[in-house]
Amino acid sequence: MKNYLLGLCSFLSVAVWAQNMSCEEKVKTLLIDKIKDYPSNQLIPYYSEKDDMWGYFDRKSKRKITEPVLREPDFFHPHINLYYSLETDGQENGCTGKIMGSKESYRLENFYKSDYQVYRAMMPPESMVQKTFKDKVNSAINGFEVDEKGKLTFFNPKFYNVEKDQPNIYDIFQFKGKHYAIVSFKDNNESFYQVINQKGETFSGFERLKNYPHRKQSYSHENDLWFLIETSENQFIFKSLFEGKQFADTFDNTDNWENFAQTIGYAIMSTNNKKGVLDLTTMKWKVKPKASNDF
Repeated sequence: MKNYLLGLCSFLSVAVWAQNMSCEEKVKTLLIDKIKDYPSNQLIPYYSEKDDMWGYFDRKSKRKITEPVLREPDFFHPHINLYYSLETDGQENGCTGKIMGSKESYRLENFYKSDYQVYRAMMPPESMVQKTFKDKVNSAINGFEVDEKGKLTFFNPKFYNVEKDQPNIYDIFQFKGKHYAIVSFKDNNESFYQVINQKGETFSGFERLKNYPHRKQSYSHENDLWFLIETSENQFIFKSLFEGKQFADTFDNTDNWENFAQTIGYAIMSTNNKKGVLDLTTMKWKVKPKASNDF
């Protein structure tokens, strides 16, 4: 019994310690200390079905080197961005920030504790911390404002849902030093999405989207942002935000493109029921679609 009590006390102490760690301590303990002896381009995400989380294993040795502590898979290219990650003991105490690659000694940038703003349209309301956004409504601005960490601070009343007491602003993202967002609005009881800049101005071709536009991961060499847009039932296009370019082919199957495949820069896409491999870093076919392709 004595050993049992000692073990229980030890477990509880570790759990309490983990909950009270700062984000920097969490990153160092749960990730950096585990991966610091490995090149970041050799780290491969693995999935734990039991935990419904992701960790890293070493490509060469095939050894798991971290516990499953991340919500989503991500490769270093050359850094990774964490969002609401490293929660401990099932608590809503995740962290947001950037981890540079091994060439920069896994340096940390802009880490802070994540409160649960609405960043994804499909996120269920019960998973968010209940809070009031009324004091963030500001009619003096046309769009929205963020702080130095990219966190939403103020927004125009047209982006405020009074009934739900939350902003209709999703996925605030930064590109080349400027912030943008996906927002929703209603017209004649029908819901639409649009992509806006920080001044609240809507981009051409992104004004009245019936379905949520999925943003493609951006790469360091790119000068535009691409979105996967559903034009009709099971019909999708890739369209760029600034230049309004459109990928030549229309897709009829996009299963899982946004998950594991996207993290390595390639995605299996289907057009006219023919599968190919799309290079998401160049927006060109790596393997052209053919009926004989079976991935």
